[in-house]
Amino acid sequence: MMDTPAYSLPGGQVRPFFQPILSLQTKSIIGYEALGRELLQDEVRSLGSFFHNTAIPEGLQIALDRKLRGLAFEKMANESYNGLLFVNLKPGWIYRMFQQTRTLPTLQMLERHGLPGNQLVVEITEESFNGKLNELREIIDIYRRYGCLIAVDDVGSGFSSLDRIATFQPDIIKMDLKILKKSATHDGYKALLRSFSIIAEQMGGSLLVEGVENVTDLTNAMSAGARYVQGFLFSEARADFQHPNCYSELLGSELERYGRNTYATYQKLTSAERRLMELAEKLSGMEEVREPDILVEGLLHEVPGNGLRVQLCRGDGVQISASFERNGDGVWRKDVTFRGSNWLWRPYFIPTIVHMQKQRSGMLSQAYTDLDTAKQVQTFSCPVAVDTYLFIDLLIH
Repeated sequence: MMDTPAYSLPGGQVRPFFQPILSLQTKSIIGYEALGRELLQDEVRSLGSFFHNTAIPEGLQIALDRKLRGLAFEKMANESYNGLLFVNLKPGWIYRMFQQTRTLPTLQMLERHGLPGNQLVVEITEESFNGKLNELREIIDIYRRYGCLIAVDDVGSGFSSLDRIATFQPDIIKMDLKILKKSATHDGYKALLRSFSIIAEQMGGSLLVEGVENVTDLTNAMSAGARYVQGFLFSEARADFQHPNCYSELLGSELERYGRNTYATYQKLTSAERRLMELAEKLSGMEEVREPDILVEGLLHEVPGNGLRVQLCRGDGVQISASFERNGDGVWRKDVTFRGSNWLWRPYFIPTIVHMQKQRSGMLSQAYTDLDTAKQVQTFSCPVAVDTYLFIDLLIH
């Protein structure tokens, strides 16, 4: 008697569906992610569970994956579609196929349909990979030489995303908001988004945020520096390509609202900076600070309403005062924990001190994520006396 397999094969028609990917730069659809769907009468089912079911023989999964990809390429060719197509490729499949045959079937399919490589974005999916990463990099480079763009998918979801980013140097880093929301606080996942945006920028790539389900998600993606967005706020995956500008009005209005609110925020910061520059002028004539805590306490009433934290440090990085922090009720609290701490290890510290020594004036830092609160802040700093500097952290609301 034969055992019943612990899986079922798709019983209906299988087809690729296409979820749009939009550019915040052009406010238009620049590409689609190809996703497998099963059509059963009037019902459309995702094939995600089929491809993630480890009980299904890999050969069956690969065969269906290639069928779907071939149908997607055929549709592109028949409709003269000239945008990008994002396709998911498991690193293990790519690696084993090339090791065994020295061929890459996806590139062969592109050639058969007369499609250029620069229309393909190869998404390296997040999965456990047991091969040699440097050899996989060499295979990925074949796609790149063919003109394809490289994306790393589901960054932050586990396994070795950071290793893959460093190894592949992708053109696009793709993050799913839904994954981050499950594992971090609201402020925490925004901080993670910003960190990967910085990584993408430093590598010459772009951040794509998927899982954008509402305008709040879209705003968070914008503030994180996303160039591309994808999600149900715009569209689910559909059987057909859509007009490139069908979401331009929505994106335009949200970009305008985001710009208006962000400009207002930074105008407040500019106003706060002017007040703090006036404070710096008053402090500039001091020769030495004998009572650091008393000096800081006397300044708290002049700190703007978005002030979060105030402290004094020497040029060698040592904090000589307590930290004075404002709680949610606007009340200042004295914390002696960090007195004597050395902040020389922070990347901004030495350049900031050198600038103040040279200019003998206050300065406002670039925005960054505060280690304690995971909120966006800027730091105003100014010289107070010989080798003594005031630091005021300001929340960016």
